Amino acid sequence: MRINSSSFTTTMLNSINRNSAQMNRLMSQISEQKRILTPSDDPIASTQIAQMRREQAVMGQYQTNIDRLSHSLQQQETMVDSTSTQLLNILDKLREANNSANSQADMAGYSAELTSMKELLIEQMNGKDESGRYLFAGTQTNQKPFVRDTASGEWVYAGNHNSNNTPVGNGSEMRSNTDLSMSFGANLETLNDLESLLAKMADPTQSLDSYSDDLTAMLKQMQTTSDSVAATLTDIGGRQNNLTLLQDAHTDMQILNEEMVDNLQGLDFAKAITDLSRYTTATQATFQTYQQISNLSLFSIG
Repeated sequence: MRINSSSFTTTMLNSINRNSAQMNRLMSQISEQKRILTPSDDPIASTQIAQMRREQAVMGQYQTNIDRLSHSLQQQETMVDSTSTQLLNILDKLREANNSANSQADMAGYSAELTSMKELLIEQMNGKDESGRYLFAGTQTNQKPFVRDTASGEWVYAGNHNSNNTPVGNGSEMRSNTDLSMSFGANLETLNDLESLLAKMADPTQSLDSYSDDLTAMLKQMQTTSDSVAATLTDIGGRQNNLTLLQDAHTDMQILNEEMVDNLQGLDFAKAITDLSRYTTATQATFQTYQQISNLSLFSIG
């Protein structure tokens, strides 16, 4: 009987190849510090990991959306805050003007001051972001929102009242723009009534008595507008707070998912080193046995 048969050689080489493949796999696992290198290593865990990776990608997009939205809201908040401050300044100046001791020359001076303050107010209401888009034009961000009508000369709102909603969570969206125009009335009555009052105050032929009721009404109207803008500022702050809470929740979930992925594909180094040593020893023993048996022949038996 021949010992060095074709069947024996095939069996021994297959054993060596299997052990070598296991050694290579273990060395790759140790190098990459991962138990799962291909889905076939653990199909169930691989499916779970793939699902969590998809969730991570989705939450990453939510985080990006939140960052962009938060930046936009910060710009809106800054401009609305400036608008609110300017309204209070105008209100204080109107209170100073509402004094029967003022002469018509004094009222003309107040009118000039208030006109400058009004122009700054409108400039703030027409504020833009760093890309040149108008902040308070609704979804028509390329359209200047607060303009004079060429026919009537009155202030009109040229934007729209539509909202942009940004996805910030699973099934959750947040309004990304702010409607500032409604604080000034459906037809910007506050601006137009202020304009009319200032014209009367600047007219040297007008007496304070002739428009004192208009001035009193303007004080009430301006206070209402100021309160409305302050409420708008509060609304923006509330959205900012909600974004912070959502961002923290997404971050916590991302950390949890990463920990779960690490647990699923994590490598037991001690076991991996022991298995590598075992397969190395088995491969060496198989190879030595193969060499010894291959060298045997009938002539070597004395």
